Amino acid sequence: MVLTLNDRKVIAKRWADGDSAVSIAKGLGCAPGTIYAELTRGHTGELDLNSRPKYDPERGQAVYQANLRKRGSRGRRCKRPGTKGANEG
Repeated sequence: MVLTLNDRKVIAKRWADGDSAVSIAKGLGCAPGTIYAELTRGHTGELDLNSRPKYDPERGQAVYQANLRKRGSRGRRCKRPGTKGANEG
């Protein structure tokens, strides 16, 4: 699931309100691992009022976009001539 900036703002609000990552995931309809990864992505290095890692949705979005640019194209790989395909011999 790809999170939007609005999803990230919902995560930030609910996380600051003390909701668990699992309950946030249920509310957004995604896996808890997605929320945990996002909380790591947007971590500011500080603690919030609940003594949990502070999350910034704009930072999460910026890191996500930077990672997309670093990753490069994920286009289809062309089969090189002279090689066997998956369904051949």
